[in-house]
Amino acid sequence: MKSPFFLFSLLLLGLICPIDTSATDLKAAARTFSITPKVGNPASHSRSGAMIENVYGDLKTTIVLMEDEGKKLCFLTSALGVEKGALNTASVKIIAEILKIPAENIISNSSHDHTIPMVNVDIDNVPDKNDPRYLAWELGKDYLTKLRKAVSELNSALQPVTIEYGVAEENRITYNRRGHRLNGKTYFIREEDRMLLGDGYVGTIDPEAIVVVMKNLSGKPVLALTFFSGHPVAAYNPEKMMSYGQFPQVASDKLSKYLGGVPVAFFQGCSGDINAKHMLTGTIEQAQLLGEQLGDSFIVAAKHLKKSKRKGLEWTRETAYVPFAPLPSAKDLQRDLDAIDDFVKRGNAGDENTLECVGMNFPKALTPPYRANLVQAVRPWYVWALEQHKTNNLRNLPTSTPIEISVARFGDVGFVGLPFEPYVKTGLKIKREADLPVVITAGYTDGGLGYIPDASACDDREYQSGYFRYRGNIPPYAAPGADECANVAVKKLAEFAK
Repeated sequence: MKSPFFLFSLLLLGLICPIDTSATDLKAAARTFSITPKVGNPASHSRSGAMIENVYGDLKTTIVLMEDEGKKLCFLTSALGVEKGALNTASVKIIAEILKIPAENIISNSSHDHTIPMVNVDIDNVPDKNDPRYLAWELGKDYLTKLRKAVSELNSALQPVTIEYGVAEENRITYNRRGHRLNGKTYFIREEDRMLLGDGYVGTIDPEAIVVVMKNLSGKPVLALTFFSGHPVAAYNPEKMMSYGQFPQVASDKLSKYLGGVPVAFFQGCSGDINAKHMLTGTIEQAQLLGEQLGDSFIVAAKHLKKSKRKGLEWTRETAYVPFAPLPSAKDLQRDLDAIDDFVKRGNAGDENTLECVGMNFPKALTPPYRANLVQAVRPWYVWALEQHKTNNLRNLPTSTPIEISVARFGDVGFVGLPFEPYVKTGLKIKREADLPVVITAGYTDGGLGYIPDASACDDREYQSGYFRYRGNIPPYAAPGADECANVAVKKLAEFAK
């Protein structure tokens, strides 16, 4: 048996302490919980009132708490739509009350999974048990109960951590869905369009599969953060809905197992114009394969971790002002309104020759009435825009819109949270110009403002670029578009990097 003096000597020499104890003052903790919907639960991400027809596993939510010098920052990440609406409001209220932190210290990010159920958190108003919405109410009650339990465990679980990060390249599972025709106009590349371009088509994507691992002072992983950019839409069909965690959850589960079962929080990137393969026409097996492939890339990143040189945690919320463009002419608006009415009439009658209207294109995999529904939804915007001309109100329209973004740094890792669906070029701009070695550029964070294009796409009118028409009474976006948010974020990251 070694003498106490010998062991004390080893400690002084640092021979049995694997971590530099001066490395960090940062503390962290995380918890993961899951809920599972039932068949018949109303579906999200559908305009047809579809119900969940098949359930493939659970849907996970992960909460991460960080503390530095008494200041706390909490991340809420989920397959569910926690970034906006009633689910966000209820979740943030519970987290703030239990952790005793301001709501602005809570950052929520959704993976933007398209194969999820509706979750009703209006607990006081119970639907009739024969109403399908009762299943959504049951699911919401289960979610809130498990959220409270998970959050209540965070403070006592906080422990000192060091930060390490790794990046792998993943270019097998996504592609840029914003295509360009010979006439210069853009279109939405869904699966049938992708196959026409060839199975090898990828386009401009963000291939970074980022892994951030926080370890305790014994060198054991405590939690991990993952990041990738791509719409989780494999095997998604809005007229035939399933519940499935998609590639973000499958990949994060695989990394969790590799790291010994620690909680893993996934952050969705700037994927407004990035799709997973196999949308609308894919199978669950194809969807599962994408998750396995991304999981393999996460593990590659985890095998090549770098230690952060910077210490601590800092964050802020900043406001960017994204400019608006003028409205189209009254003549152009009326022409488009007439085209909409004709398209909707033919689509509702079952006309298969309803594939393009007001800049938007539609796949044969969607029924004509569903296509008509998508076009009908933008009609009110044209009516509003025409009214601005008729009432001579153009001069009173706003010229920009304020957008609050979150910017943070923990160790060498930067974080930018955008409350809309940013295009990949906006995310790449931040990464290219940031003064940090790795940046999590997260869309779908603390809001649901829809698509806001980068500077190069503001004048286009395919589904994504023309999405302002679904939002209501606002003009089109003008350049630099969402890149103005990138400019604000890069400036703040430069301050944090010093």
